[in-house]
Amino acid sequence: MRVGYVPGGFDMLHVGHLNILKEAAQRCDRLIAGVATDESLERMKGRPPIVPLTERMAMVAAMRMVDAVVADYDQDKRLAWHRTPFTILFKGTDWQGTDKGLRLEEEMAEVGARVVYLPYTPTTSSTMLRRTLLQEVASHSHQGVQ
Repeated sequence: MRVGYVPGGFDMLHVGHLNILKEAAQRCDRLIAGVATDESLERMKGRPPIVPLTERMAMVAAMRMVDAVVADYDQDKRLAWHRTPFTILFKGTDWQGTDKGLRLEEEMAEVGARVVYLPYTPTTSSTMLRRTLLQEVASHSHQGVQ
């Protein structure tokens, strides 16, 4: 049985998240989404997510192509594999050929899993949505001051 794992922040759920989950589900028999905890996102990105973990997990769990949702506590996906074993870890092509992607491939090989890269959606990201949201908030707060 091919068990797939898609790690992600899934903050401000968007079409890029939908795309990778749909693509991953077509390539495995069971799909697990690992939703990064608020603390792990803060460690990785230097800021907390906009949407809290319980809400992000609930939204991802509601997607019909996802069979299970687990909290993902660390960037080291070997830890996730030990908690919930999988055979394939799916990442976006933005990781392919990078130092972090090569490191991920080596770590997955250690536990007998492989990394499969799926098309990254460059038009939408949580970072872009966050930037736009914060610009709007700042713009409205400045308008209120005038």
